[in-house]
Amino acid sequence: MSRPERIPPRPRARIAAPAFLAALAVLLAPLASRAQTAITVTTDANGTNPVNLGLQDCLDNRSIVFKWNLNATPNTGDTVRIFITKDTASCTATSEPTTAPTPALTQPTTVQQQDQATVTAKQLLLDLPNGCANTDHKATSPYTVFFCVRRSAATLFGGGLTAGTLQVNFALVPPTAPSPPVATPGDSHLKLDWTSNDSGDQSYDVYVVPTTTPVDPARRAASNIVTTSVDVDHDSGGNSLVNDRDYDLYVRSTDAYGNKSNLSSPASQGTPVQIDDFYTHYRNSGGSAHGGGGCSSGGGAGLLAAAALAAALWRRKRGAIAASLIAVAPVTARAADWTGLDRAPRRWLVAFKLDRYDPQIDSEKSLTAQPYHDIFHGRAPLRYQVEVDYQALHPFGAVLFGVTAGFWQNHGKGLLHSTGAPSSDTATLDVVPFGVVAGYRLDWFADRYRWLPVVPYAEAGLTAALWASFNGTGNVSSSPSGGRGSGWSYGYTTVLGVAVDLGAIDESLAREAYVGTGIQRTSLFAEYGWTRLNDFGKSGALILSDRAWRFGVSVEF
Repeated sequence: MSRPERIPPRPRARIAAPAFLAALAVLLAPLASRAQTAITVTTDANGTNPVNLGLQDCLDNRSIVFKWNLNATPNTGDTVRIFITKDTASCTATSEPTTAPTPALTQPTTVQQQDQATVTAKQLLLDLPNGCANTDHKATSPYTVFFCVRRSAATLFGGGLTAGTLQVNFALVPPTAPSPPVATPGDSHLKLDWTSNDSGDQSYDVYVVPTTTPVDPARRAASNIVTTSVDVDHDSGGNSLVNDRDYDLYVRSTDAYGNKSNLSSPASQGTPVQIDDFYTHYRNSGGSAHGGGGCSSGGGAGLLAAAALAAALWRRKRGAIAASLIAVAPVTARAADWTGLDRAPRRWLVAFKLDRYDPQIDSEKSLTAQPYHDIFHGRAPLRYQVEVDYQALHPFGAVLFGVTAGFWQNHGKGLLHSTGAPSSDTATLDVVPFGVVAGYRLDWFADRYRWLPVVPYAEAGLTAALWASFNGTGNVSSSPSGGRGSGWSYGYTTVLGVAVDLGAIDESLAREAYVGTGIQRTSLFAEYGWTRLNDFGKSGALILSDRAWRFGVSVEF
């Protein structure tokens, strides 16, 4: 007897459970999303950062506009409530906070995704003892509350709650006043130093007034200083400080909440004194350079004229010079150099050089002292120069015409006019030389023999140097004896030097440099230069002559 066939169970039951769960997930997804989305609370001035309120904000009962975004579309039946709480936990609770502002906050009448409310400083204080007159909270220990937005959403299974807060801090006690400033006198200025007496200090205001003059808190000699020192050259009224006049000095501090301390007490005194910078000392010692030139005065006309004259002479005589040089130059065709390349004649040379510059200012015959040495004490800082030459002709070497420019600066200390002793004022002398040069480089052997990578050369040209002396306030010097501490000195320069072709070290690298960049030669060089910058022996010039070894690197294209 055969067994009856087993009928497989219907698959509907297996399918029903997953389908039900999927549908339930779809229904619950928005609810889960809302439960995980926090409300964003901001202000226009601070964004999501805490709002800091000081004593004056409290006294003025400043209004703050809080804005919020539910970050979800509200549904029918949702409610939004706003509170001031002392902690964030009270905001996320379902019960009302135990303290309430006075007057009470105006609650939203409709539920919108984005909304705002205006709250005053005194409402934010809640039940703080003595309100704005509270003396327990300063910048280092502020009183903190939170503006709270709470949304209750109606769901299938009861209420869903989301919340957002923004922190508000109060500092109601001003910082302790700084110590009275200590003044270091300068020429028409004072350097002030003081000590903070409050860890909450963020910035400082400085007051400088003639002795016994009342202080106007709204008029400051310096404001928003973030360090405990400042250099002032004018008083609180905007007037330049006058040497040998007494001034009363005060400082007050400001914390991060805008609270300002009392003025430092008692008042300290400062008196600017005359200090001789380099140019003033030079003129007092009998120096004849009146200066008065400079970048804005057209004082470089001599250099421009010299350059124009050189260019005119070159253009006029170029044909004759070329003919004479070609006549004596080798007439054989250019052969490949030791790198194996038939390279075109080099046309440009760019050189960077440096040396220690020691201008012979004290050699002026009319001087009764050594003003340069008195201020700078024999310091010879580095001078930086760049030279760009055009290689016009190649008669058994290269004939070059070019221009040079450089920069040099020396720092020293000005001298007290009354005693001649060094002061705290910085005295500065800048020299910016310019020149036009012509030269010859004997590079024929270095081109043909790798074992002889030496290029001797000589140069000569006209030079002009812009010089400027600066006093302790950073302004161009002006001497009581007359004259202005900026001008030009003119002269000439000659150079003898030798360069070493670095390509001889690695032949393949030299070829790669030429093929890849067009550089035909890179050299290290040493040269000895003589410069006569004395207006060609005329009186009234600041003598900037020197002679020194110079070292550098050059590239040729």
